[in-house]
Amino acid sequence: MDNIDDNLMLKELTSVIDRLEDILSSLQQQEQQSPTSASCDTDSEPTGRFISHWQKLLVEQPDSTSFEPAMPVTARLSIELEQQLARLRQGCIRLYCAQQLTGKKLQQAVTLLQQSAFRPSQTDTLLAELEPNNEGHDKKMWLLLDYYQSALSLCTEQHNQHQAHYHELCSRLQQLIEEFNFSGEVATDLVKIRRQLSQLADASLMPGICLRLIERTIEGCRFERKNSTLFLSKLHGNLGEMQHHFAISLSEGQALFDARTHHGHHIASELRAIGEHLSSQDSEHLKEEIELRMRGINHILVQHERLQDREQSLLKRMGEMDQQIQSLKSDTEHFKQQLNAQNDKLFIDSLTQIHNRAGMDERLEVEYRRWLRYQSPLCIALIDIDYFKAINDKYGHQAGDKALCLIAKTVQQSLRDSDFVARFGGEEFIILLSNISPEHLNTPLEKLREQIKNIPFRFKAERVTITASIGATLFRQGDSITSALERADQALYRAKHAERDQIVMD
Repeated sequence: MDNIDDNLMLKELTSVIDRLEDILSSLQQQEQQSPTSASCDTDSEPTGRFISHWQKLLVEQPDSTSFEPAMPVTARLSIELEQQLARLRQGCIRLYCAQQLTGKKLQQAVTLLQQSAFRPSQTDTLLAELEPNNEGHDKKMWLLLDYYQSALSLCTEQHNQHQAHYHELCSRLQQLIEEFNFSGEVATDLVKIRRQLSQLADASLMPGICLRLIERTIEGCRFERKNSTLFLSKLHGNLGEMQHHFAISLSEGQALFDARTHHGHHIASELRAIGEHLSSQDSEHLKEEIELRMRGINHILVQHERLQDREQSLLKRMGEMDQQIQSLKSDTEHFKQQLNAQNDKLFIDSLTQIHNRAGMDERLEVEYRRWLRYQSPLCIALIDIDYFKAINDKYGHQAGDKALCLIAKTVQQSLRDSDFVARFGGEEFIILLSNISPEHLNTPLEKLREQIKNIPFRFKAERVTITASIGATLFRQGDSITSALERADQALYRAKHAERDQIVMD
């Protein structure tokens, strides 16, 4: 049926059925008008030939002996013709249904192709032509196959481009990892990530590897920043100590210079007195001898003055060095303050201005070690804002951000100075309550829940009620940070799937 139009075939079958129905109607009328004459015509040559051809064509019987002898020829012929007409009608209906089904499937295929990002521009025109009553679906099928082939080519081409970009990304990430100069566990993990990138075949694993790479890079930067801070602190201390000793040396040098200057002046005064005394004497030999010694002493004084000049120059240079050391000490102190400020920013959530997940990790590690050492009660509680997505959807993300800031401020103000709060992620917060009696643990949590519920939050003059579900647990013997967090998370899950706006302790 490659070159046959189904619609044309359907029309031909309909025409044949109509013609056969006319013949059947004519035979039935003839039988009603002259039944006896129809019976007598059983042996007529034209009727016999018609019956014979009819049997061979439709009934496939070799001769007319199978007909009941008592039944007239036209009656038998009418029955057979009616049976074959019924078959033709059923075949025509099936062909029509198949044609409709083919049309619907073609429409579905074109619609599916139209939704693809790789659809050819002619797809819309083809869909308009494939209306249920349109003809020529077989021809449209070939067009659709061509369009699908074009779409598949585009898809393959884009896939190849994605693969090329994927391999380029892997190569670039490996080069970046080689440029890192971290040490310790971070360096070991980066080597493993680089090995995975070189052997990676499944592109779906790339986001997870990139996330690990970012996490390890951040951890490495934190480690390097910590080492830099320690180095600067040590350098600052050494410079301070050096400056102190340098100042002492400068002071001692200046005192020595002053003493030598005073002694030089004293020697010069004594020599002048001796010269004046000798000038009044008459002994020529004594004068000559003393003058000779005087010239030697004057030469020594000249050398002494030169040494004093050199010492003065040295003291000047030492003073300049002292100023440079003080300037360097000031610069290192400023750089240290900048590092501390940057380090604080890494642990502060930019929206709520409370600690973020990284700050929570660091504080939780400190509190956990303190709990292991002293076994003083330590509670970890997770807070989740109820139906926060509905606030975002109804009032917009600006309202959601404003709500988060108010909640963070409320939680922070309701806690003790020794407690800790951080934004755990999204609309979740985490608090650490240390040195709190287990029997009184519910009191501050209930107070916190009520304060959140009573936040006077309005957005565009509309009052918005905010509630929170809280899941909390105390650290137990044998707990790790992970196990305690999981237990608090399960308590929060039970609170949210109960009635919400409540506290569940585990």
